[in-house]
Parts: sequence; C-alpha cells; structure tokens
Amino acid sequence: MAQRKPFNIVIIGQAGRLQYEAALFAASLRHSAPGFQGRLFVATPRAGSLWQKDPQVRNRGVLELFERLGAEVLPFDSWIFGESYPYGNKIEALMALPK
Repeated sequence: MAQRKPFNIVIIGQAGRLQYEAALFAASLRHSAPGFQGRLFVATPRAGSLWQKDPQVRNRGVLELFERLGAEVLPFDSWIFGESYPYGNKIEALMALPK
C-alpha cells in the first residue's frame, strides 16, 4: 500500500458566523482524523477599506480553541474583493499561504 503524503487545509474564518464554523471544522477534523499530519490554516481577512466592519476573528475563546486544536490563524489582506464579494476572499487567502 502506498504511503500517503501529508497535505494542508485552508479554511476561511472571520468575525461572526464563520468564526464558529471554522472552530467546528477544526474540532471535527481533530476528532475524526486524530492522525492528520498536515497543517490547518484558518485564513482571516484583515480590516481595510474594502470592509465596513473589522472582519478579523477577535473572540478570545475561539482564538484559544484554534490554538488548542493546532489551527494556525493566517491573516491576509483584501486587495480586490473584501466585503462586496466574500467568495473572492478565498482567492486572496491563497496568496497568504506559506510555500
């Protein structure tokens, strides 16, 4: 049987509902795949001119949970999409990922 290569996962988390969905994903991953060898990134957009409100995850409990679960918070800048097209933030988050 061929050995599987580790892979990384990136999800978007931001203030509001998505921070809780990201926390649920991280907890589910750790529970369902305790041997997961890759890195889990929670990409969160930084505040900027394309946002009316700060989209960053600031909830201390959620941030502590990410840390306990080994999820790495990855802030990124919104240059094109921001609040007007939230799905585009996934594209911009990819640019912030480490190699």
